Amino acid sequence: MTSSKSSLKRGSKISFKPISPFDLFYQLTYMSAMAAAGITRSKTFELAAQSSSPASTYFVAINTLVDEFRYDYPEACRRIGLNAKSSNMRSFLLRLSDALRSGEPLADFLAREARVQGEDYENHYERNLESMKQWSNAFSSIVISVALIVIIQVISSMIYSMDVSVMTGLVTTGLIMAGFGAWIIWRSSPQEVMIVPPNQGSAEQRRAMQLFRLLVPLTAISGMILNSVGLELGWLLVWVAVLILPIGIVAMLSDQKTTKKDEEFSTFLRSTGGTATSSGTTLREALTKIDLSSFPTLEPDVVRLSTRLDARIDPDICWHKFGIESGSKLISEVVSIFYSAIKIGGDPERVGYLCSLFTSKTSQLRAKRRLTAGTFSGLTTVMQGVVAGIMVFVLSIVENFAELVKHLMPTDGAAANGQASLNLGMANFTDAELEFLTMITVTMVLMLAIVSAAAIILGDGGYKLKGIFYLSLTVFISGMSFILVPPMVDGILTI
Repeated sequence: MTSSKSSLKRGSKISFKPISPFDLFYQLTYMSAMAAAGITRSKTFELAAQSSSPASTYFVAINTLVDEFRYDYPEACRRIGLNAKSSNMRSFLLRLSDALRSGEPLADFLAREARVQGEDYENHYERNLESMKQWSNAFSSIVISVALIVIIQVISSMIYSMDVSVMTGLVTTGLIMAGFGAWIIWRSSPQEVMIVPPNQGSAEQRRAMQLFRLLVPLTAISGMILNSVGLELGWLLVWVAVLILPIGIVAMLSDQKTTKKDEEFSTFLRSTGGTATSSGTTLREALTKIDLSSFPTLEPDVVRLSTRLDARIDPDICWHKFGIESGSKLISEVVSIFYSAIKIGGDPERVGYLCSLFTSKTSQLRAKRRLTAGTFSGLTTVMQGVVAGIMVFVLSIVENFAELVKHLMPTDGAAANGQASLNLGMANFTDAELEFLTMITVTMVLMLAIVSAAAIILGDGGYKLKGIFYLSLTVFISGMSFILVPPMVDGILTI
């Protein structure tokens, strides 16, 4: 009785943690691949506790109950399942308990559960995508509303006296709303990590990081210098956009390459596993027999892996480096399952098939996300150009009318007294007020450019440095608005 209470207390410390559908899908793929090697039940649970998935903590608790408190596995799974926070994990552990108690083969049960969980993960992912799509549309409305706040305030200042505190408060509120919209897009989108840490990843990812460390300080320093010598704001923004653009381009190319590797990796697993099984050879020999032209993007990584294996380097290190240097988090996680399961005696074809299902499902869902994010990025970029152009257009009109009124107003005292009853204050701005209107317009244009770029990359979910490409684009569009719109307004008012 005492040991039962103690075991529940100890298990609850570990098991009370939410598990996402993706984490459970990964855990079941890992366990089904290991169980396919024909290992014992205890070995399967021992390896399950070593998985990199957060769901492994549940199996740590199960092993604790079995090893320290002498529970059998069906009862331990039931106890931990009843204390699980996640409904999906609770349901799985209770089904696992029933399967173990009935004597159903563990490998078959786990393979079936992995397929079912894959469907659940797909449904959950697509629901998140639909939510992200709706919030993307809402973000566009929020940005337009925020722009209208500035436009209405600037226009109303031509008719009524300008209240600086009210305008500042409204502009601040607008920026908070725009930031909140970007945050909502991040929260509604599927939460996943697509790449490994850039300093450990592919050559392209490391190159993008090196450019970031070099060009960002250079951009900041050169921008301050050019601003101090009086360069116009529009040209200054164009300079900043051009200078940081290489970071975004390299990151964009790197992300596209990683995406293609993910798509090819599923076929690579099936080909390598099938070749190893049919020819009765090791994975090292199978790599030399498959046609690498089927995996053009992944080919350099596979060749490097094969070369290291031929050099008699520790295979564990070789396969680990293969996953990390691919730059893909998906590949680095699945390749460890693939090699580890075969290492303990699993059939390469069977293991490759199970890992391939997980990889192809994940890459296909991410392709749907990129389609949604691509549409949103195009819409947001165009919207930034329209919003920036309209705000600068209105500001230019106000400045031109203010200048016109200043020239038409009488200068001598008597004439000024005669005009006092006719002067309603329209466009009668002081230099300080015009400077304030310019400041809030510039601030809004730049902040919306930053928020828009952030919203795009948060919805995309890929390599974060890719966001600098969109930032460069929105800043460039803003700079061109400050360069092209004022002369156009001058021409219109002159005509």
